[in-house]
Amino acid sequence: MSNAQRPEDLHQLFVDGVNRKDVDALLALYEPDSVTIGLDGTRHADHASLGAMLSGLLAAVDRIEGETRKVVVHGDHALMSASFRAVGGELAGVSGEVAHRQPDGTWRFLIDDPTFGAA
Repeated sequence: MSNAQRPEDLHQLFVDGVNRKDVDALLALYEPDSVTIGLDGTRHADHASLGAMLSGLLAAVDRIEGETRKVVVHGDHALMSASFRAVGGELAGVSGEVAHRQPDGTWRFLIDDPTFGAA
């Protein structure tokens, strides 16, 4: 399970997971029925597909840096955006996400589009 106590914690946990090359930690940040848009525009709507996409990301970059740009919380949902850049790869951009508060109060990604905007 995610240990994101605030929605914006998801961004730092994602960066930490990428930098540790830990696909299981990354998968734990997502709801089981989440939807993620891959860097190539492919829609990933199950953990097997998402895991393959995240494994590809880990292979493509040495490490990643990023910071939260904005968070808007409404009830158990949060609309978020982060900027990110890869070190050891040509990846940079602005993400758009929707996070969902879990019954235990932690947060997970429900919708994730890492290429929502240009860097």
